Amino acid sequence: MKPVVVFGTGAIASIVHFYLTHDSPCDVVAFTADRTSTTGDDFLGLPVVPFDEVARRYPPEGFSMFIAVGFSRMNKVREARYHQARDAGYELLTYVSSKATTWPGSVIGDNCFIMEDVIVHPFVEIGNDIIIWSGSHIGHGSVIKDHCFVSSRTAISGNVTVEPNCFFGTNSTIRDQVTIARECVIGAGAVILKDTRERGVYVANPARLLPTGSDRLPNL
Repeated sequence: MKPVVVFGTGAIASIVHFYLTHDSPCDVVAFTADRTSTTGDDFLGLPVVPFDEVARRYPPEGFSMFIAVGFSRMNKVREARYHQARDAGYELLTYVSSKATTWPGSVIGDNCFIMEDVIVHPFVEIGNDIIIWSGSHIGHGSVIKDHCFVSSRTAISGNVTVEPNCFFGTNSTIRDQVTIARECVIGAGAVILKDTRERGVYVANPARLLPTGSDRLPNL
């Protein structure tokens, strides 16, 4: 396995470095970022190389890469760096936690990051450049297309289709056989029971403050 250069120097990059170090055979040797984004020569004790120099110092023939960028601009920031790295010739690493549940025959693309306690049912197809945070559930026969971000405890039921560049908030729930159109935001706690529209933003009812204080509740 080739040593890994991680693109990014933020919170996602720190998480990726931790998981690859403690739960994979991968050896992270450096970080890279856009020259305008680099604020120092090292991150987590490893060198930081501007992206326009990385192919010279860590050539794709000898190193792989992971794009550790969040969901900014509907994952399009990460998508752009993903294509830049592939165009430069890098193999893009996929990580699946040893504590995730997957089954033979599942299809998982490159530059995916699947964390602990994720359950991926049989006959699922996961595209490229997808982050699935801890505790999420992907039901049988579902398809998640490229450049999506699935937050913790998201429940995607069976035979769901997720088009590219979607974001799912924590504890969101998708009914079976629903299609999530491209570039949708499914907010934290939202429950989706029918097909969504492109670039739709769907939110749950927020909690409301009652006039009674907690000290006046008889059963608590």
